[in-house]
Amino acid sequence: MDASPSKHATTANRKGSSLLPDNGDDSGQNEQPLFATTLEDEHKQKLKAGIEMLKQELELQKQKRVALLKRAGMDIEQVRQLSDEHIERLHRYNDIKDAAQILFGKLAELKGKTVKEIYEEHGVDFAD
Repeated sequence: MDASPSKHATTANRKGSSLLPDNGDDSGQNEQPLFATTLEDEHKQKLKAGIEMLKQELELQKQKRVALLKRAGMDIEQVRQLSDEHIERLHRYNDIKDAAQILFGKLAELKGKTVKEIYEEHGVDFAD
């Protein structure tokens, strides 16, 4: 038996894989698998379908929000205004709390006590 490669194997190597397009160029520089564009297209289609599904979900959520606002007798501007007022109140609360903590710290320092002891003396919950 002959140890050299068969004629069939040589022909297959010369032409390349059956998964590659035959563009008549034997240089091999621009060869891409035929299935690459198919997989890419499938991926794009899946992404587009996912985007469409998310758009539908967003629209459904908007409709639910409008229905809830109507039941509450409010519109979106009223909700935004209420939210802005609440946020402003939270900022004021935090500023006052920060100032109180500074004062309790200074008082503790002056009395030679811990801040926790000062909190307890004034009936303030240390966890607050």
